[in-house]
Amino acid sequence: MGTIRSEEDGRVVTVTIENEGKRNAVDFEMVEGLAETFEGLEARDELLVPVLRGAGEKAFSAGFDLSVDRSDQTEEQKGLWSRMLDAIEGYSYPVLAMINGDTYGGAVAIAASCDLRVGVEDARFGITPARIGLVYGGRPVSRIMDLIGPAKTREMLFTAEPIDAAHAAEVGFLNYAVPRGDLDERTYGMAETIASNAPFSLRGMKEILHAIEAKGELSEAELEWVQRLRDQAFASEDHAEGKAAFDEGREPQFQDR
Repeated sequence: MGTIRSEEDGRVVTVTIENEGKRNAVDFEMVEGLAETFEGLEARDELLVPVLRGAGEKAFSAGFDLSVDRSDQTEEQKGLWSRMLDAIEGYSYPVLAMINGDTYGGAVAIAASCDLRVGVEDARFGITPARIGLVYGGRPVSRIMDLIGPAKTREMLFTAEPIDAAHAAEVGFLNYAVPRGDLDERTYGMAETIASNAPFSLRGMKEILHAIEAKGELSEAELEWVQRLRDQAFASEDHAEGKAAFDEGREPQFQDR
């Protein structure tokens, strides 16, 4: 039986997909566990930066566990995958995927739902529904296409052949492909840097990015909304603190005010 485990260290939360015997494949209970984990973090309404990873060193995740019978899904089970992706992608603060090994099938969609992805150089990435007679979900296809473009998305979907980490970084899926010995330092260094920044800034900029990704460009009403966010930021105590810290050559202490 696999599980979803989370551990906190300051403002960084490690969320681990743990099912090493099946290369961290997920079943319905684990998908629900991921959704509940991110929903729980969201409900806390505080700056916490999740790092999502797989257990061990062989795989981030092999996607959905093919040994699970999906021939007679309940309506709740049918909605679990979207609920999970919504919880990850919609989380108010940046989410990092620490890709510690191979990433296949639905796990590519899980990684794509994160804001940043750091992977080991020997990881491989494959979108494989064509090999088992299935069709990949519309939202995951759209998200992956936003990251790597339509031509590469077509290649990965139609051939079902994996690409290596270097190529995944080249086409924009990974932010960085690093040696295994550097993975923790690079990923957690980024997470801690993000967690040291102003909460309002992080929330606001993630909302703006989502709006642009959804529509391609912002409407006049949305541009006015962005200006209101900017006005709030200029008037905030955290902006005053950030400016004072810069002038005094010290690290800022943000209070989300």
